[in-house]
Amino acid sequence: MSLLLLYSFAFSQNISGTVTDVQGTPLPGVSIMIEGTSNGTTTDFDGKYTIEASTSAVLTYTYLGMKTQTRQVGSNTTIDVTLQEDATSLDEVVVSVALGETAKKKSLANAVQAVSSEQLLEGNQNNMVNGLQGKVSGVTIASSGGVPGSSSVILIRGGNSITGNNQPLFVVDGIPIDNSTNSSLEVASTNRASDINPEDIEDISILKGPTAAALYGIQASNGAVIITTKKGKAGISKISYSGSLSVDKILGTPDVQTTYGQGEQDTEGDINPSSSFSWGEQISPGTPIYKNIDDFYKTAITQNHNVSYSTGNEKSNIYFSIGDVSQDGIIPSTSYDKTSFKINANSKFSKNLSIGISGNYINTKISSTKQGNATGGSFNSLLAYPVTVDAKDYLNPNGSQKAFYGGQEFDNPYWSIANSPNTDDVKRLIGVINLNYNFLNDFNLTYRVGTDDYNEFNKKVTGDGSLVDNREDGYISQFEKDYSRFTSTLMLRYNKEITEDFTLDAMAGNSVEELDIRTTTTTGDGFQAPGIYSIANVAMEDQSISELIQRKRIVGFFGELKLGWRDALFITATGRNDWTSTLPKDKRSFFYPSVGASAVLTDLFDISSDSGLNYLKIRGTWAKVGKDAPIGALESSLGKNLNGAASSAYAWNGVNVGNPNLEPEFTDSYEVGAEVRFLNNRISLDMSYYYSLSDNQILKDIRVPPTTGTFYATLNGGSIKNQGIEALLSAQILRPKNDGLFWSMDFNFGMNESTVEDLPGFLNEVYLSDSWTFRNSAAGAAILDGSLFGLRGKQPERDANGNMIIDTRDLPVLSDQTYTNVNRMPDWTLGITNNLSYKNMSLSFLFDIVQGQDIYNATESAMIYYGQSVNTLDRGQNITLTGVDADGNPKEVTRVKDQAYYTDYYSLNSQNFIEDGSFARLRYVTLSYKFPQQILDKLSLSALELYATGRNLLTITDYSGVDPEVNTFGAGISGAGSTYIDNLGTPNTKGFDLGLKFTF
Repeated sequence: MSLLLLYSFAFSQNISGTVTDVQGTPLPGVSIMIEGTSNGTTTDFDGKYTIEASTSAVLTYTYLGMKTQTRQVGSNTTIDVTLQEDATSLDEVVVSVALGETAKKKSLANAVQAVSSEQLLEGNQNNMVNGLQGKVSGVTIASSGGVPGSSSVILIRGGNSITGNNQPLFVVDGIPIDNSTNSSLEVASTNRASDINPEDIEDISILKGPTAAALYGIQASNGAVIITTKKGKAGISKISYSGSLSVDKILGTPDVQTTYGQGEQDTEGDINPSSSFSWGEQISPGTPIYKNIDDFYKTAITQNHNVSYSTGNEKSNIYFSIGDVSQDGIIPSTSYDKTSFKINANSKFSKNLSIGISGNYINTKISSTKQGNATGGSFNSLLAYPVTVDAKDYLNPNGSQKAFYGGQEFDNPYWSIANSPNTDDVKRLIGVINLNYNFLNDFNLTYRVGTDDYNEFNKKVTGDGSLVDNREDGYISQFEKDYSRFTSTLMLRYNKEITEDFTLDAMAGNSVEELDIRTTTTTGDGFQAPGIYSIANVAMEDQSISELIQRKRIVGFFGELKLGWRDALFITATGRNDWTSTLPKDKRSFFYPSVGASAVLTDLFDISSDSGLNYLKIRGTWAKVGKDAPIGALESSLGKNLNGAASSAYAWNGVNVGNPNLEPEFTDSYEVGAEVRFLNNRISLDMSYYYSLSDNQILKDIRVPPTTGTFYATLNGGSIKNQGIEALLSAQILRPKNDGLFWSMDFNFGMNESTVEDLPGFLNEVYLSDSWTFRNSAAGAAILDGSLFGLRGKQPERDANGNMIIDTRDLPVLSDQTYTNVNRMPDWTLGITNNLSYKNMSLSFLFDIVQGQDIYNATESAMIYYGQSVNTLDRGQNITLTGVDADGNPKEVTRVKDQAYYTDYYSLNSQNFIEDGSFARLRYVTLSYKFPQQILDKLSLSALELYATGRNLLTITDYSGVDPEVNTFGAGISGAGSTYIDNLGTPNTKGFDLGLKFTF
C-alpha cells in the first residue's frame, strides 16, 4: 500500500492551461474536475487554470452552454482546451422560480428574466435595487435622490393598486423578506432590500406580473424579485476580496438670480429689506454675492470592502463573507454605514437527505438631514437666504444661532447640521433552514423555515436654540420598531418520466406566514439641559408615548401540475387558496388559479439550422391572483383630546376609518410571448405582450366630503388596467478568434400603460396627502379615465365657457383640480448595455433612455416664491389677463409682475411646473484590466483585477430642473406615489470609483 501511495505521489504533477471557445475567447469559471474524485478547480478571468493531478487522471471540463470535454493527463503539463457551443444545453438553462424552486427556462409559460452577479455589480451601486436599473425589460426603478441610504422604488409592469403597495415581493433563498420604507416626508429613508449586500448575490430572477408569482399568492401580486445567494462549490476553495474607493459630487444645483437682493414688497410696492425673500432692490455693484446653495454641498467619499471564503466537496459546502460600506454624504454630517455577515452552509447527510442553513446579519446606520416641506429642510432653508446674505455666518459671538433678519422663524441649514441630528440604526437577521429529502425514486419532500427579524431605532431632533416657533427649547421624536416575519413552507413534489415522450411534474404544498410589528413612538418638547438630546432630558409632562401593534397571519395551500411532451411542449396549471387575518371571517378565504403553455417549435418540427434559426419558442398564460387588506383596515379608531374644546373621553375622530365588510381584490392577467435565437445563437430576442385588470380595489384612507360624516373612508371599488410590451434583444456583434475584440449588446425595452378604469361612487380621483408639494400646489393622484400615476394641483378656475375667473386683486382664482392628461410614468424605457473586451482589457457601459414621463417641478415653484429663480427676472413688467369676474362679467386687466403676482398666483399655479421629464443617461462606464497568469503566479494569486467606473457622467434632457430622475418622497408613499415629483430634495450624484478584486 505504501509503495502504491509513493508511486502515485511520484507521478503527480501540476497541470496548467487555458480554456477558450471556438473563437479563442477565454472562458472564466469553467469547472475542471478530476474524474472519480471531489478535487477540482475553475478557470480564472483569463480562462487559465492550474491543478495537481496524477498521470493516470482524467480531467473533465464543464461550462454552461458548452459541450463537456475530457482529457487524459498522461505526461502533459500543459493542457489547453477549446469548448464547443452546445445549442441543446442552452435550452436547459435553469432559472429560479417560485417557492425556492428552479425550472428549465424552456418549460416556463411566463416571462422570467435573470440578472447575474456580474451584471448586478456593474455600476457599483450600494443599493441592490439600483443595480437593476436599465437591465430588466418592463421594470421601472426610480431613486429618491443623492442622500446616503435614500430609497428606490421598483415597479414591474406598472402598478395595480390605487392606495396599496405596488412594489414586488423580495425573496431571498426561498424566504420572503421585508422591503418597506419609512415615511420620507421629513428625512430620506431607505428601502429595506438595500440591506442585502450585492456581493453576496449569485443571481436574481425577476418574475413579472401575477402570472409568474401565482404560487406566492397575495404577497406577489405585483411580481417577485427572487434572490439566490452565493454558496461554496465542490472541489474549489478560495478567498476573495473586492474593494473600491468612490468620489461623488452632486449632479448640479439650480440657477439662482443674482440681480435682486434681500427684501419683500408690501401692498403699496414699498420694499422691506428685513426679510427672507429675494424681492428687494437691485444689487449694487461690488456687493458680495454668496453661492449659498452651491457651497452647501461637498465632495463625498465612500469605501466599500468585501471579503469572502468558500469551499466544498461532494457532500458539503460553505460560503462566508464580511462586507462593509462607509459612505459620506454630499451634505455635511450625512452618512450611510452598513456592515454585513453572511454564512451559507449545505450538507448531504445521506444519499437522499440534505440540509442547508443560511444566516445574514446586517447593521445599517444612517445620518440624515431634513428635506422637502419639512420644517428645517436643508434646501428649503437655503432658499430663504438671499444671495447677499452668507448662510455660513450663522453664529453669534456667544455661540447661539444668529438670525439675519428680525422675526426669523426657521433654522440655518449649517446650524441644523450641527445641532439637529437625524439618525436611524437597524440591526437585522435573516435566517433560513432548508431540509430536502428524496424517496421512492420519484418523490421529493422539502421543508423550509425562515425568519426576517430586525430592530430599528430612529431619532429626529430639533436642537435647543432653534429659531422655529415653539421649538426654542428643542424637540425630539423617536420610535423603536421590532419587526418579525416568520415563514414556513412544506412541499411534496412528484417527478416522473411516464413514457419516453411524456413527463409529469406535480407539486402540493402548504405555507404559513406570521407578521408581528411593534412600534413605540415617543416625543418630547423642550430639553431641560442644553445639548443633551435624549428623551430622558425632557420633563415627564412634556413627553408623549404611543404604541402600535400590527399582526398578520396568512395560511395557504397550493399546487402545481406540469405536463411535458418530448421536452418541447409543456402545459402548466397552478392553484392556491389563502386564508388571511386582515379580511372579515366570512371573506378571508379565497382561491386563485393559473394555466399556461409553452412550445419549442424548433424541437417539435426540427426546423432549426446552425446558420439561420436556432431556437423558437412560443408561450402563453392566464392567471388570477388575490390581494388582502392592510393590517387594521377593518376597524375604526377612537381618539381623545381631538381639539381644545373636546373632553378627554374617547370619541370618533373621523380619521382612522375602517370597514368591517371589506372583500379581497383580484387581478386577472394574461400574457403571450416568444423567444427566438439566430445565427449560431449570436442574436436572441425575448418578447412579451401582457394585459391585466385589477378589480374591486381596496382603497385605504381616501378623502371623502365631510357631508358623509367623516374625512376618510376605507372601501372596495375601482379598477386598474395595465397593458404593455417588453422585449430583450441580445446580440454578439463580434465573436473573434483568439484574443481579438469581443463585443456584445443587450437592449432592454419596456412600454406600459396604467389606467384607472373605474372608481367607486362619485369619486373622480384618489390622492394621498403625503405627496403634497411645496405650499400644497400639487400632489400625486390616481385619475379616473387617466393615469394611475397622475396629478392634481391648483389651477385657474374657469366658467362654463372656459373663461378664467379673475378676483378683486386682479389675479386668477385658483382651486385644486385634476389633470386628465398628466402621466408621471414613462411611455417607454430602453436600457442599452455594451460589453467589449480585448485580451486582458474590458469595457462595459449602460445607456438608459426613459421617455415620455411628466415631472412636477415643485422646486422651481419654491424658488419663484422666494424670488431666487431666474424666471423672476422679468419682475416689474406688465402682463395682461383676460377673463371674467366673480359675477361672470368680462374682465381684462393689466397688472405688474410683482411679488404678489409671483407668490400668490404664479408659484401656486401647478400648470406652470409640469414638464417633459424624458432623459437619456449614461449610468456607468467601467474599464477593467485582468492581470496575466505570469504576474498572478509571482503573486500567488488565482485572479487579480483593477477597474475604474464613472457613474452618471452624462444626462441628456430638456427638463429645466437639476435631475430628471427624481422621487423626493421616496418609496414610503404607496399607491399613486410620488415618482417624478421634484420637491426640494437632494439631486442624484455623479461619481468615480477605483476598485480592486483578487482571489487566492
